Amino acid sequence: MDQSAPAAQAAAALEVSFDGHHYHYRTYRYESMDDALRYARCEHARPGFVPDPKFQPQWLPAWLPAAADVALMRSFGIAYEQGYFRLGPYRYERLADAIGYATLAQRAPATAAR
Repeated sequence: MDQSAPAAQAAAALEVSFDGHHYHYRTYRYESMDDALRYARCEHARPGFVPDPKFQPQWLPAWLPAAADVALMRSFGIAYEQGYFRLGPYRYERLADAIGYATLAQRAPATAAR
């Protein structure tokens, strides 16, 4: 589902928001908008459902790494895919964690050779 204004409005009607990285429904966090909407629809359809009076719609643009971060990522072989930093088979929510692991992985062969 695209993140156009009508999609954001439809999501807000179900109390789903987007923080630029994840979709949220109440205390739950989702990687997929469809998953968030599916769960929200189920909850709204339950007898006795009560809307959250404190819900504030939020729909931020998708977050992308800055040019300086992209250059740093390239130097470590880190990619940014579907909202995560990827290094080999691993994915990280924070660039600092991916760089930390990449740094350890680069040191490991030198330590093992001793």
